[in-house]
Amino acid sequence: MKFGELGDLVVLTLRTPERAVRLLRDLDFGMAERWMIALLAACLSSLLAGIARQMFPPIASDPLSAILSVPLTLAGLQFAAMVLSAVAVTVIGRAFGGKGEFADALVLVAWVELILVGLQAVQLVLMLLVPPTATLMSLVAFGLSIYLTIALTKALHGFTSTPKVALGFIGGVFLVATILSILAAAFGILPEVSP
Repeated sequence: MKFGELGDLVVLTLRTPERAVRLLRDLDFGMAERWMIALLAACLSSLLAGIARQMFPPIASDPLSAILSVPLTLAGLQFAAMVLSAVAVTVIGRAFGGKGEFADALVLVAWVELILVGLQAVQLVLMLLVPPTATLMSLVAFGLSIYLTIALTKALHGFTSTPKVALGFIGGVFLVATILSILAAAFGILPEVSP
């Protein structure tokens, strides 16, 4: 796939997610290639986050911030989060009668992350040139990630109701957040809360 075709795929993903899912399935990636795409997305995202931290160091320091300041650790956490997301999308979707497979979910989660990496790069440039617009770009990226996750999950599983998928997404987010909070508390990496 050429660079220009990636741009076309981004536009197709935003306009017609169902066709984008079909096209990504038709590429027929092997399992090793799917893992490599997810790893690439995690590494690129962590690289940009590391550059942003160097350019704009955080004011506060806590255990979580210290962990996230190590690029390899951040890449590992992002990769694990993508795999967990792909598992959640597959398991929760199939529990409600969906037909999606983990292999396809992994590619779609990685694809969403790669799109967000593009926005992350734009945000980094905006932080330098027009700092106030960087916050707006963060909101755009957040909204886009939710939209793409819901739209691609719906297409992956062959669901017809967007509100039901959105409800499942919200429930899944709470479930994953609860699990991660318990793990973070067990390892003592939750940020300290002042009274």
